[in-house]
Amino acid sequence: MTKFWPLGSTLFKKKSNSVHLIVGLQLIAVVITVIMALWKQQYDSTILLGSLLGYGFFGGMILFILLARHTEQVWTNNFYRLLPTTDLQLYVANLVSTLLGYVYFIVIEAILSGLALLTVPNVSIPSDSYRYAGSGMLAFFALVLYGWVFISLVHLIGRTISSWLPEMRSKFVYFLFYVIVGVILIRILNTVGDLLGKLIAPLVTGQLDPDVLPGTLAFSGALAVIILIFSAINIYLLKYRVETKQTA
Repeated sequence: MTKFWPLGSTLFKKKSNSVHLIVGLQLIAVVITVIMALWKQQYDSTILLGSLLGYGFFGGMILFILLARHTEQVWTNNFYRLLPTTDLQLYVANLVSTLLGYVYFIVIEAILSGLALLTVPNVSIPSDSYRYAGSGMLAFFALVLYGWVFISLVHLIGRTISSWLPEMRSKFVYFLFYVIVGVILIRILNTVGDLLGKLIAPLVTGQLDPDVLPGTLAFSGALAVIILIFSAINIYLLKYRVETKQTA
């Protein structure tokens, strides 16, 4: 039987390529922005950090979609589905590797932002900001994980229903699937944007709200319960309802 960590490592390597692509494009965009600011003589100490964070936010949204796509491809891929492993192990390895891919991206962004922050003078970070930011990141990762699990749920239910229908109706089911996934992505990305706005603004101003901590922890806990329920359904569908593609 294929072991968990080699399987997860293989999946992570494939998904990390998307991380490197997004970060590379982000750095190119930052360099162009800085050069344009210097050319127009409009450069100041905040441009590097601001452009890095701005492009990083949009890069994070694109990466979320790319990782979701990679995750969904595994469910019906002949290579992975026919490996000598359990559906539970495949599901967990696929989801964990996706989450680690996003964590990898966030770590790179944190390092780059920290270096860019050194170019901004007179910056002070409140002592409680690390606890505040930690709870926020926990809620953030719970939210994106919920997004991938829910997208997988919609996808697998769509695959299950379409397998019972003629080809034309199957295409209609997939059309509905893409519409639903698009709506889900928009809602999740909007929520992520609102969450980041509520977390970053107090960190910049230094006016931390202590009531935010219990709220974000409760939000993360509720999402964790939903993730477990949806995952149980997904594993059942993988095991009993969803077949691999007929062509390699």
